[in-house]
Parts: sequence; structure tokens; C-alpha cells
Amino acid sequence: MFPLFRGRTRIAGLVGVVALLLALSPSLLLAGENSDCLDCHGDAGILSWSAEELASNVVPGGTVQPHRVAAPFPGTSLHVDSGLYEASVHADLSCTDCHEDVKELPHTAHLKPVDCSGCHAEEAAVYAKSRHVVGYNKMAVGMEAPRCSDCHGAHAISKTTLSTSPVYFRNIAATCTRCHGNREVNEQGGIAIPGAARMYEKSIHNIAIVEKGLNKSASCVDCHGAHDLKDRFDPQSPIYRANIPETCGKCHYGVFTIFRESVHGVAFYRGVPDAPGCTDCHGEHEIRQASDPRSSVSFMVVSEKTCPSCHAAEKLASRYGVETSKVKGYRDSFHGLSQRLGDRTVANCSSCHGVHEIFSTADPRSTVNPQNLPVTCGQCHPNAGVNFAKGNIHAGPGGVGGSIKSLVKSIYIWLIVIVIGGMVLHNGADYIRKMQALYRERTEKWSDPGYERLNRSERIQHFLTLLSFFVLVISGFALKFKWSIPFLADATNVSLRGNGHRAAAIVMVGTSLYHVFYAVFTARGRDQLAHMMPRWQDALDGMAMLKYYAGLSDHRPKFGRYGYVEKAEYLALVWGTIVMVVTGFMLWFENETLKLIPMWGLDVATLVHYYEAILATLAIFVWHLYYVIVNPDFAPMSFTWIDGKLSRHHMEHEHPLELEEIAERERRGEAVPGPATRPTEEK
Repeated sequence: MFPLFRGRTRIAGLVGVVALLLALSPSLLLAGENSDCLDCHGDAGILSWSAEELASNVVPGGTVQPHRVAAPFPGTSLHVDSGLYEASVHADLSCTDCHEDVKELPHTAHLKPVDCSGCHAEEAAVYAKSRHVVGYNKMAVGMEAPRCSDCHGAHAISKTTLSTSPVYFRNIAATCTRCHGNREVNEQGGIAIPGAARMYEKSIHNIAIVEKGLNKSASCVDCHGAHDLKDRFDPQSPIYRANIPETCGKCHYGVFTIFRESVHGVAFYRGVPDAPGCTDCHGEHEIRQASDPRSSVSFMVVSEKTCPSCHAAEKLASRYGVETSKVKGYRDSFHGLSQRLGDRTVANCSSCHGVHEIFSTADPRSTVNPQNLPVTCGQCHPNAGVNFAKGNIHAGPGGVGGSIKSLVKSIYIWLIVIVIGGMVLHNGADYIRKMQALYRERTEKWSDPGYERLNRSERIQHFLTLLSFFVLVISGFALKFKWSIPFLADATNVSLRGNGHRAAAIVMVGTSLYHVFYAVFTARGRDQLAHMMPRWQDALDGMAMLKYYAGLSDHRPKFGRYGYVEKAEYLALVWGTIVMVVTGFMLWFENETLKLIPMWGLDVATLVHYYEAILATLAIFVWHLYYVIVNPDFAPMSFTWIDGKLSRHHMEHEHPLELEEIAERERRGEAVPGPATRPTEEK
């Protein structure tokens, strides 16, 4: 039996050796196989995908790639770092476990994309139904959905709990941004909100993770999902409008519970399409801390923009019976006026109505229920009593005592009109009589009848220009900034602004056309125009006047019929009138204008019209009104625009050269043309 036993022992030993070799073979084969691959791919100098190759969808070897939505993730190049691979979650796999199409070495230039579903079947099945896959399949031919390696990496895949993983919660935003911040992907239409990645970077959620180092805050996958990411119009999506409160409630459960019972939450879950959810007030990706002035729920913004976006919307007013007057009432109230002046301690909408716990006024839980107003108002007004609830909290009509307030308002409006109107009439009459006396005193002191500077036609032209100019200025800026006359209805103000501006424009255009006729077809007009043309002497006079102002000269330069000041004013008026008339008619008849020029041309005309108006208005007030009103030589006002005359004293002071010319011609017995002709016929 011993030989037999000995034979059986040999057989058993052989079987054991074979079993041991079989047990050890995977690691031995793995080591050998991977080392063969790393002979090439372990070389850091191995060819990798260049930007040009990616752009042309061609990789080394000339093989055409499916269109990629983003550059390969770091770690998916042709170079494989053996150290990083051995530290990855796939360290126990051989290269051919993933690259099954490698049959021999060297292999073909381009391998098939790795199919991860062999090991990750459940995740692959979920991902195949996701927005990433289904959405890209609906897009342009050739656009490929993100692969597993685009998010997880390839050869250096770390555990998701390690900071080296691209899907570690601190790295998720950067990983998603590789596509969602990619201009090419946005241009292809693959991203519904192109600015989402950029906006999220500024959000309180991202700041909490990246800057503050918190271990928990919302990242992309917390709201959108990961492998099972769905379209926002999919009722199963966590960002489907009806699901957003629950999605936010995963972290903000207490707030969600309060919101669900509020007037907004009740309407939201009833299916009211315009009822506000979390993102309507807080925003979507760029959610900022309430203390941030740029936040949509910051103190100043809540009452100025966020709440009025619904409560001042005319469409919602007609649809749901929202009282838009409440917003206007708040803005006109002490609280609203103080807030607009920068007071950050005054009450805004949320101070009284609450933040998330907003209930109907009739609800006993509401902070603005009449029974609760003493407590609510008492937060700022100690010992507030029941009288705080008697009346309209927002300014304006209505509420308790509404009829009395309306009566008082009517009485005071009429009182203001009668009293102030009477004062205006009284002081106007007083001013006129005093100006008449001043005029008589002025003319009586003249040693001669004066010199005519403006004839009747010129005075009428000047008056019409003056009148139309100031009406244009007032009505134009009223149109721009929506100024209104108190006590008049909105429709009346609209009509006055628009029609008043156009009527004044017609008067100015008519006056300008007559002036052109006057300057071309009348002898006096031609003579006036000739003397108004600028000459080199005007520049010399201007320099001489500056020296006089600076105290470098004791004498003013002498001027003829018109000095550089009057010429500058006249030429500026001509230029400004042409610019304003041309651009004004372009804006008035915009449909006809857009048949000739593009829209940007009309925008340019709008800018020119606006800024030319500012320039002209300032020029009149700073330059012209100074010389005819503020100027001590003529204060309180030059009467030349009324009677057209200038005294000999002013002629000697303002136009000495012309006075000398008049005297010389009179000595020779010649006619004296021009604006300074003696009005002997008017004696």
C-alpha cells in the first residue's frame, strides 16, 4: 500500500501546487499584463490628445473621435501614472478588464470607449435614462453625451470620500463647470442656463464649501441629482417647479415646513402657476446671504424689487385680484420714503408680514392680523396699542377712516390751488409793476433814445425760441424721468408730456425755418448773418479777455457788432437745433426711420438727442442766462429782448467799435444799417 499511498500523495501534492498556482495567477498575470501596458503608457512623454486634435475630433493615429463636449478629464490621457493607478479604486483590475478590445500588443491606435456597465450595471441603467444621455441624443448629430470618465476620471479614480476625487463634494462644482461653463457646449444648446456655473460660484452654497470649508452645503448633485439627473420639465426631477420646495427642504426642513403652511405655500401646492416658490424669491444658482446687498432678499431689495415683482404686477392684479396699490402705498409711506433715503432700520415688507411664515390678514396666525398688529408694530414702536390697527398701514386711500382722509385730501387740494394761486397772481402783479417802474427809470436816465439791437421780427423769433426751448426742456426731461404734475391724473400727465413736447418741437422748427428765410431773403437778415460769422479776431479777443480776467491786462478788448460770446451762442444754437430736430424726428417717426437705418442707429439717435439736450440746457443756464440776468451790468435783467434797445452807456461798454462806426457814418451823412440803428422813428 505504501507505493499506492506514495502515488496518491504525489497526486495530492500536484493538485495542491496547481491550486496554489491558480490562486496566485490573477495577480501574477495582472502584474505582468499591466507592466506590458505601462512599458508604453507609463512613459510621460507618450503622445496625448492636443487641443487641435480634440477640435478636429481626431486623436493620435488619425482616428476620428465622436464629438466630445469637453476635454478629457485629468487622468484620462494616454499617459498612465502607475502610482496613481495603484492607489485608485480599480487597482485590482487589469488594463484589459476595462479595455477588452486589446487582444495583442501593440494594439490598434484607438480603443473603444470603456463600458463601465459590466461592473456598474445599476448605475449605468439609471444614467442611460438621465438628462445627460437623453438630452444629448435629442441634439445635433455627432454631439456625444458625457461619459463616466468625464466626471469620475479614468485611471486615477479615487473614492468619492477622498478629496482627490473629482466627485468629492468640494470638487463637484468644478467638475460640472468643465461642461456647464464650456462655451462650445453652450453654443450647441446643451445647457439650459449657460450662466449657471458662473452664478453658482458666487452663491452662499459654494462659498460655504470652498471658502468657509464647511462639510455640508448644497452642491450641484444635491439639487439636480447625480447619475439620475433629469430634465427640469420632468415631474420626477428634483428641480421640477412643484418639487423645488421639497428639494430645498432636504437641508432647510424647518423653513420648508413653515413655507408649506403659508399663503404662498398653500397657493403653490394648489397649483397656482404664479405662486412663488423658493427660487422665485431667493434665486436659483446665485443664492446669496440675506445680509449681502446683492441678494434678492436683502433688506433694501425686498421692498424695492422682490415683493413688487408680483404685488405690483398688473397682470397678476387682474388675474388674482392682487392690490397693486399696496406697493405704491408703502413707497409713499414714512417707511418707504425712509428706506429709499437709505434707512436700514425702518420696516420693510418682511418686517411686518414675515419672511416664510406669511399668512392671510384674516388668519389669526398672521403678523398683520388686526389682533396681532400691536405686537408686530411694538417691535419698533414700544407700547403700541390697538390704535395701530385702526387705519391703513400703507399710505393712500382705503382702510378705516378712508372717506375722512379722502375729504381732507380734497379740501387741501382746493385750498392749495386757491391760496397759492392767489399768491402767485398777487406777486406776479407786484413784479410786473416793479419791472415797469424800473424800465421807465432806465429809459428816463438815458441821454438819448438808445440804439435798436433787435427789431420786432427778431424779438418775436427770440421769444418763440425761448418759449419753445423751455417747454421742450421741461417736457423732454419729464418724458425721460416720468415727471408728473401733482393733482393731475396719470393720463393727463402722459398727454402733457408727449403732446406738449411735440407741440413745442413744431413751434421751434417753424421758428427755425422762418429764421433761415429771414437770414437769406432780407437785407437786414443777411447783414446780421455776415456779422455773426466767426473771424480770427474773435480768437484774439477771447485770449485778450482771458488776460483781463486773470489781471494780466487793465483793459477789455473792444468788440464790434457781435463779440465772440454772442457768436459762440448763435452758432451753438444753430448746431444744437439741427441735431435736436433731426434726431427728434427720427424718434417721433421711428417706424419710418427703421426702414432706412438699423435699430442700433435709432439707439444712437436716442443717445445723441438725450445728451445734446443736457448740453443745451446747461449751456443756456450757465452761459446765456448769466449774460442777460445774473451779469451785474444788466441785473436784474436785460430788457433788450423786450424792447430791442440798448443804451449808449451799454453800447460804449459792450460794442465800442460799432458805436465808433455809427458815429463816423453819421458824420458823413450815410445810412447806418444793422442792429444798432438809432430808432429815431420811434421817438
